[in-house]
Amino acid sequence: MEPLTRCIMCGREIEPEEFKPDPYDEDDDEMPRKKAVLICQLCEAKLRHEADDTRKNPKPM
Repeated sequence: MEPLTRCIMCGREIEPEEFKPDPYDEDDDEMPRKKAVLICQLCEAKLRHEADDTRKNPKPM
């Protein structure tokens, strides 16, 4: 069992999803591994909603 990690936005504990690297990706050997940045589903939905709102044109007065 993998240890629980925390969301970088709200600090909620989340289970990391299984990440399987592409076996045909040749760049894996050159770059050192970085710690994965994890965001929970609630924060991800909030960010997506805010991004959609900023793309909309403001309503005329």
